[in-house]
Amino acid sequence: MPRLAEAAQTSTVVRTLNATLPPPTDFAVALGRLLDASGLVDVFIGFEPLPAPAVERPDDPAARAIAAVAEASTLKVAAGACGLESSGTGFVVAPGYVVTNAHVIAGGRAIRVSGSGGRFDAVPVLFDADLDVALLHVPGLEAPVLRLAAVEPERGTLAAVLGYPNGGPLRIVPAAVADAYPATGRDIYASKRVPREIVEVRAEIERGNSGGPLMLADGTVGGVVFAEARTDDEVGYALSPTSVAERIRPAVGRTSPVSTGACLQS
Repeated sequence: MPRLAEAAQTSTVVRTLNATLPPPTDFAVALGRLLDASGLVDVFIGFEPLPAPAVERPDDPAARAIAAVAEASTLKVAAGACGLESSGTGFVVAPGYVVTNAHVIAGGRAIRVSGSGGRFDAVPVLFDADLDVALLHVPGLEAPVLRLAAVEPERGTLAAVLGYPNGGPLRIVPAAVADAYPATGRDIYASKRVPREIVEVRAEIERGNSGGPLMLADGTVGGVVFAEARTDDEVGYALSPTSVAERIRPAVGRTSPVSTGACLQS
């Protein structure tokens, strides 16, 4: 019941009670997850902050211009896991290497990436269920490399989100940076607390956009999209470019596969 979860998240009365009452026990948190059928990544523990004030987004032609440099480098990622297929997005960060979200390939035994250059088998060489990042080695892939931004993007920065929502064709969505801040959430299995540096994005994020690039007008990637907000369907979240770059750097050059963990049940 995503709309019920959204109503609870934005309720002034519920937020006031939340601020007054003791923190919920792990049992209560687990029960809340059972009642929430949205299947979203736990970006925050408890209530997510109300979205930052809206910022102006580029129009469609401007967004397409921002995204143009990344279209050939943004790929659909599909993973066969536990008899089902998970679908998301990834992008090239080094020759033959694609970054995506860990939750996209969790439990995956056969992983493939596809784009304008064809379809390729992929080997997972990094799987981080805490940060929600994975790196794939893709032999034979030839596509331009995208560079992660060296600093977090500032509020108001115009951007575009590229991805394959719902497993469909590549889609470009106008976006803008609303804020950047640390957040304490849970790993992809909701088993422990994890800190993350995130970027709040004004954009229509859908399932399948996970792992896609938040492209900035200067041609760099301002974050890796990984979740949508529960309080506003025009707000999403990206992992900060610096935290992703730091995490994947040691894995570039690896060719041996690593475990992709257990399948996700939602």
